[in-house]
Amino acid sequence: AVGCNGPAPVKEEEAKKVEPAPVTLPEATTNPNFVIAPIEYTDLAQKAFDHMSKFEFDAWGEMLSENVKYSFPDGDIDTRTTLVGRKEVTDWWKNWKTTSGIESMTMSEFNNLPINIIVQPKGGAMMGIYVISYFSNNMVFKGKPVSLRMNFVIHFNAEKKIDRYSTYYDRAVLIKAMGKNMLEKK
Repeated sequence: AVGCNGPAPVKEEEAKKVEPAPVTLPEATTNPNFVIAPIEYTDLAQKAFDHMSKFEFDAWGEMLSENVKYSFPDGDIDTRTTLVGRKEVTDWWKNWKTTSGIESMTMSEFNNLPINIIVQPKGGAMMGIYVISYFSNNMVFKGKPVSLRMNFVIHFNAEKKIDRYSTYYDRAVLIKAMGKNMLEKK
């Protein structure tokens, strides 16, 4: 009841009886093509990103398989630039660090999705464990800040080493910041 002094106080017993409306969730959906992978792979992917952002390319390289493939977002499956092998990948990144003008790199706001593909996917992709990562990368090139959202798809082999990186982001922003296309063949 509402009187001159506002609503009547609710007794403690009555307050306990008030429950929030139940939330109805849709039935769990299963997908015959993949299952959720262990969170351990998200931790490994995050550790790799931490090494990259600190320019610790030797430590990052230890997380890569000998036959790792690193693909840049400059084409489709058949035309994109792909580095092959741990040495080629780490050497490229070391060269990038010394020639790109980058001063710092801070990766944040990660959304990491670990999945285990259990049915052969189309387009030549491998079965097995992937971490799909979507994150912000805030870089400074020659004193100028550059912010970019990035998508990386990371595949792990049976030894829990990274054997594939497929990357997706707007390269034009980086080319403008660096004043050159680091993937351009000379």
